[in-house]
Amino acid sequence: MRWTCVSSIVAVCVMLLTGCWDSKEVQSINFITAIGIDYADNQYTTYAQLIDFSSIAKQEGPTPREGSQIWIGKGTGTTLSMAINNLYETSQQQTLWTHVKAIVLSKNALEGRLEDVFNTLLHSGQLRYTPWIYATEQDMSTLLSPSAILNQSAQTIELFEPMRLYRQHSGYEPIRLHQLLDSLREPASVVLLPSVSTKNQTWHNGEETPPLIRMDGFYVVSNGKSQGKVSGAEADGARYVNYDHVYQYPLYVYGKHGGTPDLTLTLHKPKTRIKAKKSTSGITFDLFTSVKGTIAEDHGSFRSPRVMEQEAGKQMEAQIRSTFATTKARKVDSFGLVEHLYRHHPDWWRAEVAQRAEPLARIHLGKVEVDVKILNASTYKYGE
Repeated sequence: MRWTCVSSIVAVCVMLLTGCWDSKEVQSINFITAIGIDYADNQYTTYAQLIDFSSIAKQEGPTPREGSQIWIGKGTGTTLSMAINNLYETSQQQTLWTHVKAIVLSKNALEGRLEDVFNTLLHSGQLRYTPWIYATEQDMSTLLSPSAILNQSAQTIELFEPMRLYRQHSGYEPIRLHQLLDSLREPASVVLLPSVSTKNQTWHNGEETPPLIRMDGFYVVSNGKSQGKVSGAEADGARYVNYDHVYQYPLYVYGKHGGTPDLTLTLHKPKTRIKAKKSTSGITFDLFTSVKGTIAEDHGSFRSPRVMEQEAGKQMEAQIRSTFATTKARKVDSFGLVEHLYRHHPDWWRAEVAQRAEPLARIHLGKVEVDVKILNASTYKYGE
């Protein structure tokens, strides 16, 4: 009997010891899901996005359909650490950075502040190296408070899951934090940092046009700072030359009279081979691009698949040359040609680029050859 009592007491003690006394429910912790960082007037401003996880935790289905409440915190300080600590003062409860899925940097933060920013953010050990990273010119509070179509969860917007849309429409390639950090360690690396905004003139719910996340260009980042932003038609050539993956992107091929395109192709996985040649005028680069395409729309102006491929190749060549000329005039290396020299011809890089105030001054574009292969041309019949 005595041993039975002792065993019961021991069992109760063991049960008490295994309890998680300091555990907290998800609604008792502030999980930051996105952060924004600005720098102006010698002062950092940190924006923190909090999403109400309590309603998500109660969902029985795998995908919550009701919108989550979003709160935006704003902290300021002469250092980034002071700005972050300023957020804590009124956060009401413990705040964790382990769930950050997106980081947005202002245009000002790209002007030589990147090393300082990431030294501070990564020092705590809570932030991972996998969040998606973006830049913006827009007001950060507005950007971090977007809407979601059909009242879907705010966790599913493009800011947090950009690859789903990019595989369908490869406009501006998303990158993760570690890709940007790798470039900061190399003196000539070039990263195309996507730019985001909430400018929406496409979708509405009948009453209003809500702010929706969209990518609207990219910043060329090298040596820890931005060279400038590239957007719209100026970015077309860089997409073919300097992107790692292009899954699907439309090419509109115009005839002699312009106006409505005569042919629309969906391009798949363009690859560009770069060849550098040295001369007395500097370095000349020849580009050889190959790409596969499928016909999305054909108005019958081009009579054979071969003619279609030739016209599409001319269109892409014109876009590549236009992008190079436009961005070079702005001292922006959108093709990453300086990095190509650094990695493949370091002697030429030291002689022609490394010590110059304008690295692109002695870089020229030579031949541009584009080979387009249409995959589904055999499914169409053409007139004689």
